Amino acid sequence: MISTGIYLRVSTDEQAKEGYSIRAQEEKLRAYATAKEWQVYNVYSDEGISGKDIDGRPAVKQLLNDVAAGTVKNVLVYKIDRLTRSTKNLIELVDLFNQHRCAFNSLIESIDTTTATGRMFLKIVGIFAEFERENLAERVRLGLERKVKEGYSISNFSTSYGYKREKVDKIQVVDDDEAEIVRRIFNMCLNDGLSFNMIAKTLNTEKITTKLGKRWHDTIIKDVLTNPNYVGKVRYSLNDSA
Repeated sequence: MISTGIYLRVSTDEQAKEGYSIRAQEEKLRAYATAKEWQVYNVYSDEGISGKDIDGRPAVKQLLNDVAAGTVKNVLVYKIDRLTRSTKNLIELVDLFNQHRCAFNSLIESIDTTTATGRMFLKIVGIFAEFERENLAERVRLGLERKVKEGYSISNFSTSYGYKREKVDKIQVVDDDEAEIVRRIFNMCLNDGLSFNMIAKTLNTEKITTKLGKRWHDTIIKDVLTNPNYVGKVRYSLNDSA
């Protein structure tokens, strides 16, 4: 019986929106392996993790180690995008499987890489999976740009130091207390000639904290002084929280 490693993955958003659950994937894959008379060597599960790449996924790394060690001779997934959404990663993984004489099977796409047709189809499906991911990213970017043009303060993570915005508000407003600190930072740099490090030390000595309640550092001071928000420009997908 062929030694099979079952790989499972679901992100938090996918589980909430599409009903992908780790348990459901495992149940179907175990039943499929039994029908094929494959021996399940191990089940590798990455839960709540994106499939954009394989970095930061301990279970898939353990699976690859077992493939390289020769203990897993067949990898079974529910869908190709459970393993990766990157065509580059997909091709590299298939090459790795071939190098160690390990087959790859996807339940939904009915792919078997022990055949030339299966390997070709796998690469084609991978290309479309990456296209969908990039297309989604482009739609999100265009949506954010449209909101900015309409006057929204996006503040994906947090508003810039010196501003505040309630979740129900469309635009950010000046936080008077923080705004005074911002003016002091610019004054200490431009008029007093203090270095970023000295400005940070001054604020820390006065027990003035950042928006997140942390100590100031020279890099945070630099971020404040180079933040285009203070000259009326809007940016997004950045953490301005200081």
